[in-house]
Amino acid sequence: MVARQLPKLKTRVRFPSPAPRLKTMAESNLISSTFDWYLMDIMPIVSQNAIQQKYGYHGLYTHTAAVVFRGIDYALNLGKSPKNVVLACAFHDMARVTDGDDTQHGANAVPMALRVMDEIGNIDIKSRDSIAYAIKNHSFNLVAPDYVSACLWDADRTRLAWELGYNSRFFATQRAKTVAAGNANQYLQFMNQNMSDYARNIITKLDKQY
Repeated sequence: MVARQLPKLKTRVRFPSPAPRLKTMAESNLISSTFDWYLMDIMPIVSQNAIQQKYGYHGLYTHTAAVVFRGIDYALNLGKSPKNVVLACAFHDMARVTDGDDTQHGANAVPMALRVMDEIGNIDIKSRDSIAYAIKNHSFNLVAPDYVSACLWDADRTRLAWELGYNSRFFATQRAKTVAAGNANQYLQFMNQNMSDYARNIITKLDKQY
């Protein structure tokens, strides 16, 4: 997934309605509307605060965007609101400055994420703690304490399963196990089917390497 760089936008963080009144089938489902919310309202704020690369293997407009989409999918398949999962996915690599080993990038991203959550506002303490834990531990923990960690970690690790081979011990949610063990190109088709026209204009390329 490769996204265009968006202009700086005024913060207007409103989570989408469960029944958005949009035009197409893609635009009328929660995956699509939540992903649009991320692209419009969250990604520009993260871009202004992150030190991660914008493009490339761990880029904000490439890898992070794909992780957010998968996180939304996995959360909804658990019957959970994807809002906190979107935020955890959006923030998880904010402090990554290299594609090599960086065992501290999760912990280093937490202060950045907390500042962004202050800017966004209306995020309760329990949610903030859950998001911060998920970010800090996304590179190495296997036992997720809640659905936010489970969905972020699964969404982040899916492409590694496509690249290196699937191992169920690294995944917590059934939807992620199915996706990670399956065909990457089929999931890219699923992504394309569940993106709005707005997202297709922003996302210039779908690629399994992200």
